[in-house]
Amino acid sequence: MSAICKACLQEMGPGKGCTVNEIIFPDRTILKAIPHVDEEKCHDCNVHKGQFHHPGCDMERCPLCGGQLISCGCLSAPVPTDVVTQVTSRF
Repeated sequence: MSAICKACLQEMGPGKGCTVNEIIFPDRTILKAIPHVDEEKCHDCNVHKGQFHHPGCDMERCPLCGGQLISCGCLSAPVPTDVVTQVTSRF
């Protein structure tokens, strides 16, 4: 049996993407998560192309800065209003 995702409560087996597709930042800004883009399955959380990574996956990208979500720092600091406006206008 694979590990269980703490966000969607599903088993993190091959091809089982997270059903939680939003990221909540410290100031309560909510942005859509970025799905896995590689043809190969994710080496960390096993999702396939187009599925959402499970929280804590080292391959998940930050929708604000594009960096690695677990280490970019955006989840530990308030998000400036001008950045949110710029990011949301892309979608």
